[in-house]
Amino acid sequence: MDNGFDSASDDHAAVRNRCYRPATPFITDRRQSVQTMTRTALITGASGGIGSATARELGEDHDVVIHYNSDREGAESVAADVRNAGQKALTHQCDLQDPAAIETMVETAREEFGGIDVLVNNAGVLHAAALETATDDVIQQTLRVNLEGALYCAREVLPDMRENGRGWIINISSTAGTTGSPTDAAYGASKCGLIGLTKSLAKQYTEEGIFTNTVAPGPAKTKMYAEERRPAAREKSPINRLVNPEEVAEVIRMFATTESVTGQTLTVDGGISL
Repeated sequence: MDNGFDSASDDHAAVRNRCYRPATPFITDRRQSVQTMTRTALITGASGGIGSATARELGEDHDVVIHYNSDREGAESVAADVRNAGQKALTHQCDLQDPAAIETMVETAREEFGGIDVLVNNAGVLHAAALETATDDVIQQTLRVNLEGALYCAREVLPDMRENGRGWIINISSTAGTTGSPTDAAYGASKCGLIGLTKSLAKQYTEEGIFTNTVAPGPAKTKMYAEERRPAAREKSPINRLVNPEEVAEVIRMFATTESVTGQTLTVDGGISL
């Protein structure tokens, strides 16, 4: 059967072979490297709650940088669990309101592990302060820790990710960011901003193998969710309970390994927002 190339010269045939030789897809190469190489994850706010659950989840097969602000004992406990699982762990205290401190944290992780493959922007503060009574300090701390801290962390890890041609950034927002906060406008604004950050990073860097997504937990069994609000949340929930931090961590793991999903926000609230 004449395929249009039978009469081609040897030179043309060589060109044809170069042009039509099946290539190994880039995504396959990256998937193979994911399976065979130990990756490093930096998790902010990892001394308790969703952050510590995520560190333990990823610490099953990742080296982990455990960021904390004040709870050193909690951070060291998480690090011990990661090491017991056979992985390396590094704790690092850092004020996420300070860009220079974030730069130092990432540089320390680079010296210890060779760079960051997975960034989980989990750290957050919640003051539950009505906007008309919130002080400047409260508003500024909320925005700086929750949103600006995530921006600066992403800025610091992106060079390594771009050089390696792979990376995963997971921003931990909240249903306060998807539907609004009933108690703290600054908190809701900061968490909504993380969703915008996710979409912007996804548009800019997915083509370079860097996948950015958002997890938006609803009421969860953490210190941040006040005890007095829990009965009403359980009553509204189709699963009749609050979400466990470990369940959120499972979703974060999914986003920390995906090679097709990017720029998305996944709500984890047991169906309350349906």
